[in-house]
Amino acid sequence: MPRMLMEKKVSTLVLIAIIGLVIGSYLGLLIGHIPGEANVVRDLFLFNLLPISVGYPNPISVELQAISFQIGFKIYINIMSIVGVVVSLWAFRWFK
Repeated sequence: MPRMLMEKKVSTLVLIAIIGLVIGSYLGLLIGHIPGEANVVRDLFLFNLLPISVGYPNPISVELQAISFQIGFKIYINIMSIVGVVVSLWAFRWFK
């Protein structure tokens, strides 16, 4: 690995990758709302390559004596989210 990447914290790397994933997903949704009925660009950007879900549609319930809560999340990975992760990691390489 290059020396620049070895000096960085792994937690910062993961945070930057998650931020890139979220920004890329939103950009994909924005691009997917191009006016028009059905076109190739819209289908490409709105297609979810890898839907990951934990606790959905039935969230994981934790019931303690004084408190109860539910845990669940979904991740949709599309073309733009992958581009967002790549761009954010490329920018992270030059971040000091």
